[in-house]
Amino acid sequence: MKRPSQTFSQRFLRKGPLAEETYRLFTEWRFKESLDENLKSGLHGRFKTLGWEKEVVATTRSRLRHFELAKPLIALAKGGMSFADWRDCWRLFIGATEAPFGPFAIDWLYPQFVEGRHQLTSEDVRDFAKAAWKKHSPSRALSEHGVVRLARDLVKTASDLGLLTGRGVKRSFAGIALSDDVIVFYAHLIAGLEGSATKVEGSSLWRLAFMRPADVHAAFLRLHQFKRLDYQVAGSLIQLGLPGANALEYAESISK
Repeated sequence: MKRPSQTFSQRFLRKGPLAEETYRLFTEWRFKESLDENLKSGLHGRFKTLGWEKEVVATTRSRLRHFELAKPLIALAKGGMSFADWRDCWRLFIGATEAPFGPFAIDWLYPQFVEGRHQLTSEDVRDFAKAAWKKHSPSRALSEHGVVRLARDLVKTASDLGLLTGRGVKRSFAGIALSDDVIVFYAHLIAGLEGSATKVEGSSLWRLAFMRPADVHAAFLRLHQFKRLDYQVAGSLIQLGLPGANALEYAESISK
């Protein structure tokens, strides 16, 4: 598994991460059926309007272009992982595959968290939104309304995925506490995305859970003590042994 290039998509941002809808879809997934068959059986008739159903189906179909990467997430949902824990895993998938949300969470939101910021508004995100759009489409200007919309959508997506809390203009940074199962799952999926277990601890993808390198180190030491993984440190040399061969195997092993 390679770390995919992030797809810049206004659709993904405007429709949102659809965490509850995707979780429900994945709990009923049938691997013997095609993607379209699963989308039809899992989503048809579940929404108040046919128009919104079509939007959810189109967005989810596009989002699952990285189907091999999504398989472990399907296994977790089918295996009975709670929605709260599963959403933490879904956030890793979204952050690793989608822009501008991935760069926003990793390169802008996380540093704000580390610096001790407590609250923010969409107005605070405008400069990032402008820069992200310019990087994506340097020859096509974004209108003022577009900037406002993009900033709002970034804040809403971060809220929907549990990085921010609150429903008003001001949003607060969430206190995230990953369960042990989720931490080990992160380690497996990040190992696959980074191409090596040796790169797991230092990966920027942990920022999607507001985890500093020291937090990851402490979590691995604790999990090693409880024999959930093997973590050996000798000076600058680090050896990480994971219980599964890959994220899918681990997801299936913890399923009920």
